[in-house]
Amino acid sequence: MSFAELFPIQFLSGAEWQAIIPLLIMSLSSVLALLFSPLHDKGRLVSFTTLTAGSVLALLALVFMVPDAPVPVLGGILIIDRLSQIFSALTVSAGLAAAFMTLGYDQREKIHAEVYSLIAFAVAGMMILVSTRDLMVLFIGLELMSLAVYVLVSMRRQAAMAAEAGLKYFLLGGVASAILLYGVSLLYGSTGSLKFDVIGQGLSRLWQTGTPMLPVAGLVMVAIGFLFKVGAVPFHVWIPDVYTGASTPVTGFMISGVKAAAIGALLRFSADVFALPGLLMVGGSFYWILWAIIAFTLLFGALVGLRQSSLKRMLAYSTIAHTGYVLLGFLALIVGQKEGAADAIVSYTLFYVVMNLGGFAVLTLLSPEGSDEPSLQDLAGLGQRRPYLAFALSLFLLSMAGIPPTAGFFGKYYLFMSAMSAGELGLTILAVLGSVISAAFYLRPLVYMYMRPADETSVSEPRWFGSSAVVGLAAVLTLVMGLIPSWFSSLMK
Repeated sequence: MSFAELFPIQFLSGAEWQAIIPLLIMSLSSVLALLFSPLHDKGRLVSFTTLTAGSVLALLALVFMVPDAPVPVLGGILIIDRLSQIFSALTVSAGLAAAFMTLGYDQREKIHAEVYSLIAFAVAGMMILVSTRDLMVLFIGLELMSLAVYVLVSMRRQAAMAAEAGLKYFLLGGVASAILLYGVSLLYGSTGSLKFDVIGQGLSRLWQTGTPMLPVAGLVMVAIGFLFKVGAVPFHVWIPDVYTGASTPVTGFMISGVKAAAIGALLRFSADVFALPGLLMVGGSFYWILWAIIAFTLLFGALVGLRQSSLKRMLAYSTIAHTGYVLLGFLALIVGQKEGAADAIVSYTLFYVVMNLGGFAVLTLLSPEGSDEPSLQDLAGLGQRRPYLAFALSLFLLSMAGIPPTAGFFGKYYLFMSAMSAGELGLTILAVLGSVISAAFYLRPLVYMYMRPADETSVSEPRWFGSSAVVGLAAVLTLVMGLIPSWFSSLMK
């Protein structure tokens, strides 16, 4: 066998180069930001500027340069299409917002300048994750993102909770990656390919001859890997601890960017594999296992969130409940409502990212020095002390609760309607019940902000420009999305 046969060389066409320009820009930005970060005195500013410039250029390239028709790159290892375009833009925006939220906060908490390059590396991994139809490349993107986030979680070195959170997240991520990788090896052994569409075709042939255990075990392990990454019950263990221990800007980045990347990758894999006709009937219990996971995820996040007095921990349980809503859309997709469910999942993820980034930008401004864990009591009197900040937080919380006519209401409405169209009446009723329960803990901060007097010993909140800018932009977007939700729900078309 010749060298060329062992290592075939492929040259990218002009269209392929154009399609991957956003990914190349973010990759180059991450390397440059890392190289500039050790510069004495100016390293922090240069790294931040590099990440910001790279993110803005990548967003412009995603909007104006990515072609409308899907472009397979390197024989289909990457696929640049509308799905990758939307989710890449979401992850780049989440990284940019996290960088702005870190301004000022990083110097108070003595976080090193490498934080900006780590955010850029994580975003590059997320872009690979949502753009691939190859399981091995998916794993590479997943690990690039995860390794950067492990370090980000632990960067607040003075806090013991940050080290504990980093260790817990590393263990969680390691277990999830190991299970996912073992599932990938079983699927490759069963179908002879790592490409999503070829795996789907291979599995369809195998279903016709019975229920082979090897691919079923592989699919279950891959599904568990994804469920770990989106934080579904019972794979949510330690997730609230990780979100609480990480610095507030990093928690906002994880809850928005990491979650969006995982949903994007799961959506692409589901379209080719999990949504295969008859898959839910394999083994006779797939459907009910998924049904139970969604039901417990919906109710667990809502019920446990009610007992929290820490705002970060409350929003951590809130994101578990939101995972249940998204999984409800995935069930509708798998059952057969492909187009409507995919649109609902995409629009809900978009609304979810914006309102959570806004909420965590507010929490960054409220975070007390040293503890970085604002409580409900810290909100007392905020309505009089910082009326615009209190209004913005109220808007984000009402949107998360799904109060009409906010963006969050329409996001849940689209998901519930797609589930109803798929015949999932019982689970939709449970989702509505969970939404009503969670509304109780979303409204508690409003009571403290507007009905409780401020403590005499309370200190004034910092007025960092970066976090304030994220709060303002997210508030405007939340209002606009609530006014014209149909435009955002048709982005996939």
